[in-house]
Amino acid sequence: MFKIYSEPLNAEKLKAEAENPTCGALVTFEGWVRNHNDGHDVTSLEYEAYNALAEVEGERILDEAREKFGLKQAVCVHRVGHLAIGDLAVWVGVSTPHRDAAFKACRFIIDEIKVRVPIWKKEHYVSGDSGWVNCEECAKHGHKPKMDYSRQTVLPFMGTAGQEKLAASKVLVVGAGGLGCPVLTYLAGAGIGKLGIVEHDHLEASNLHRQFLYAPKHLGEKKVALAEQWLKQYNPSLSVETYSARFQTLEVEQLMAYDIIIECTDCMNTKLLVNRAALKAGVPVVFSSIYQFEGQVQVVTSESSCLECLYEGGVPKDVPSCAVAGVLGAVPGVLGSIQALEAIKQLLQLDGRLENQLLLVNLADYSMRKLALPKSSQCPAHDLETPLPEPIDITVEELDQLGTMQIVDIRNSDEVLAEPLACEHIHIPMDQLLNQPQLLDKDATHLLVCAAGVRTQYAANALRSVGYNKVYSLVGGNRVLNQL
Repeated sequence: MFKIYSEPLNAEKLKAEAENPTCGALVTFEGWVRNHNDGHDVTSLEYEAYNALAEVEGERILDEAREKFGLKQAVCVHRVGHLAIGDLAVWVGVSTPHRDAAFKACRFIIDEIKVRVPIWKKEHYVSGDSGWVNCEECAKHGHKPKMDYSRQTVLPFMGTAGQEKLAASKVLVVGAGGLGCPVLTYLAGAGIGKLGIVEHDHLEASNLHRQFLYAPKHLGEKKVALAEQWLKQYNPSLSVETYSARFQTLEVEQLMAYDIIIECTDCMNTKLLVNRAALKAGVPVVFSSIYQFEGQVQVVTSESSCLECLYEGGVPKDVPSCAVAGVLGAVPGVLGSIQALEAIKQLLQLDGRLENQLLLVNLADYSMRKLALPKSSQCPAHDLETPLPEPIDITVEELDQLGTMQIVDIRNSDEVLAEPLACEHIHIPMDQLLNQPQLLDKDATHLLVCAAGVRTQYAANALRSVGYNKVYSLVGGNRVLNQL
């Protein structure tokens, strides 16, 4: 029992509450108001507390002490209000079978109460001055405060058991951008035990209006490192594992270490790769895509329909990214929040979760609807014997993996004149290349280059669909290539 009292404390009554006839030891601590502190002559004290939070955190400390020291009974009370010299301010009592554990438990409780519970002490001095004296205790003791999940655990479907399940859960988030930022924030706040973050990109100024984990001073830095730093400050008990790479570099065995994956990129090629890899690993995935005011959310499991079941007429390869279609920052915020909520529903197996359904969200008129999405018996993604598709995107850091290759600039002539490539290459505008793919050798390796890597994704997909299986799209376009 932990309580905040505004009335004088009765030590004998409290002792009776802490006694246990099965125990061989009862140890108590009494904290009295003294007339001096750190060279100051004290006339009185005032204690203030945030009662609701203080009692929750105090009970948590007593629970920790019970588990750690095998306590049979534990009582702690703390006064608030104005206290005179000689008043009893705090009382702790513990009963255990053995005295050594009782001494240690009593010391543990009072030390933790001092630095963790939101109770503030103000001293009044003989000189007439006053001051808050222990506001810096947490910093001095190097204490890391814990998240308070009390507003969550009171939910009937959550409770302690649900919170413990979240704490034992491991979630992999692919992409730490507009969708990933709300996903990471709400999962960390919910008490997920471990978050994995896959993100290869660096922070750009155009990211900031929707990616709120970052600040202008961090431009040019790796987003995965910035996200990890922010999350650990937000929830110190959170375990974070980072992968400063693109998803295609992860092995299926790495995915199997997680309970669920949340796909948060705006790249269709990555989504398709995650879809196939997750089915192979047997790990559920929460997908989301946005286009201006619209968005959709889908959950894929080994038993459900998948991303490729959605497209009977063939998977679209030319879905525009945010850089091309534009994005209003609040839209991925809403869709990412839905993804985080759906992940929690899946982890806790709550009613109302998405199963063989597609959730459509239109934020222009605030409409939402769910469409049935049955599993397709003809979907190639469900054939687990099929190898994972060869990635199309490649970064400049990965170019050595291609070996001998031919660089093909698919920009139009005006772009080439304004900013020519500074390396050996051939120039075939995209329209001409798609109309005459035979201009390329089917057996050779080709690296397509455009201004930003968007047109080359489309062109590479189109060429692969007609048998050019060694065609790749350069991430970042001609500018990154010219920097080599």
